[in-house]
Amino acid sequence: MHRMPITVLVRSDTMVGFVTALPKVFRLMHASLPRVWGHHNGSRPWPVLRATAITVALLAAAGCTVTPSRDTRLASAKDASCTRFMQDLDRAIALESHFDPTLKRIQGLPWVRTNRFLAGFDYDQLNDAERQAWLELGSALARDAYMLEFARLSTQTRASLRARHDFEAVDTRLDGCFAEPPAPPSLAREVYAVPDDYRISQRVLGLYPITSLLARPFVAGYRSNMTDLYEGGARVSFDREARYQGQADAAPQLEADIRVDALGVPWLSREQWQVLFLRHQPELVSEIASAADLIGSPFFDHDGRIGIDATRPTVWTRVTFTRIDGRTLPQLNYAFWFPARPAESSLDIYAGELAGLLWRVTLDEAQKPVLYDSIHRCGCYHKLFLPQGTTIDVSRISGEKPLFFRLDETVDTSRGLRLRMAAGNHYIIDVDARETVTEAIPYTLRPYAQQLTLPTPDGAARSLYGADGIIHQSRRAERFLFWPLGIPSAGAMRQSGMHATAFIGRRHFDSPDLLEDLGITIQPTTPAMTAEPPPE
Repeated sequence: MHRMPITVLVRSDTMVGFVTALPKVFRLMHASLPRVWGHHNGSRPWPVLRATAITVALLAAAGCTVTPSRDTRLASAKDASCTRFMQDLDRAIALESHFDPTLKRIQGLPWVRTNRFLAGFDYDQLNDAERQAWLELGSALARDAYMLEFARLSTQTRASLRARHDFEAVDTRLDGCFAEPPAPPSLAREVYAVPDDYRISQRVLGLYPITSLLARPFVAGYRSNMTDLYEGGARVSFDREARYQGQADAAPQLEADIRVDALGVPWLSREQWQVLFLRHQPELVSEIASAADLIGSPFFDHDGRIGIDATRPTVWTRVTFTRIDGRTLPQLNYAFWFPARPAESSLDIYAGELAGLLWRVTLDEAQKPVLYDSIHRCGCYHKLFLPQGTTIDVSRISGEKPLFFRLDETVDTSRGLRLRMAAGNHYIIDVDARETVTEAIPYTLRPYAQQLTLPTPDGAARSLYGADGIIHQSRRAERFLFWPLGIPSAGAMRQSGMHATAFIGRRHFDSPDLLEDLGITIQPTTPAMTAEPPPE
């Protein structure tokens, strides 16, 4: 029986971003959102003429032999109808939308895509069980990405694909083609390696060896200012604030024995992931100086521009994984949006439309938090918050060092923490135990993947992010200053999986070796997970 241990769930009635394989429970949200914080002058969705051209191309292809293009060749063991379906689907996506920029597509293996976590393994050094687990995870990534990419196609194009390839539900068609994929005998690492998010051309033309030296005093000043803000944050009182909390988390404890696959990835049900997300959801306290400090939900207006609906506070959830000392640890990601970062002066290069934060909770094998960290949605301001039992050795860090702070030993980490954020820049200035209040604004947890198929006013679906993973509407003037350091459009909000977090050196928020690279040491725990495959 073919299993996909972890798939992205895109449903309007759940709060979890990853679940065990239930391939048919995949629904798209089509609710229209009201305009609250909108903007004008944007690009509109692809015109009907483009959809018509794609339809004609698909129908014409039915009468001719098509040479498999890059990334669309299925292995000889696969059915020829699957080859034709995947070729047509790839053509439609390439012409009308875009492929997920955070995943690496593998030539000849369209049923497998990799992220940085999978790319961190050496496929040729894995044993048979580990290879099977690796392929199942890669197959889940490919299937879910195709589902989202298919949903972004026009109605006409989707209907043409269904008619030509005789299917109703695309998830069923993909399941049939992806079932029991053959394991390649060998894969060179460069074939499935995920490119980093630094541009060598920018660093070469920007004389990086020189400009990086010039940037060091700036980085040192930033670290000093941020440290002062955080160390004094607990004493700062807000004249006006908005306090946001998720729904009640009176959820049962997870069973003590959780199975993991051969790579150490836990097999949890949708309900089990939901328990963890509810248990560790943060309390968000935002200082209010303007409407830009209200948390909301992104939407597209009639001009194709992104607005933030502050009447619908939303936190977007996603599961990722990291490795440290041979252990695979799950990470709970919580992302939320503000309408803007207002300018503090006429020369504020960091101001602009749209702003957001990502709060991440790394759990050990017993589902206990061993590290908290955060970034802004640009990849900026990486901060680590160390609970008891976790240490950091900064001497092991090469390149730019992140900010790190130790949580007080009295902080209860068995439930979500309280984050206090300053007005305007939305810097986290204090992290402490969550408070119990009766006047908090409720927020909704939704799967992160729903941001990749947001509804438009004309009934289509569109990703919040561009084909390059960047929200260009959120571009900042700082991109010109930091251009020589190699990060494309520095300061702009971008898709998870594309966050470069250091100007000096290279570092990615989703690097599988990030904790080791940062000199983190985590106390060993009594495993609550057993390395057994789940029952068929």
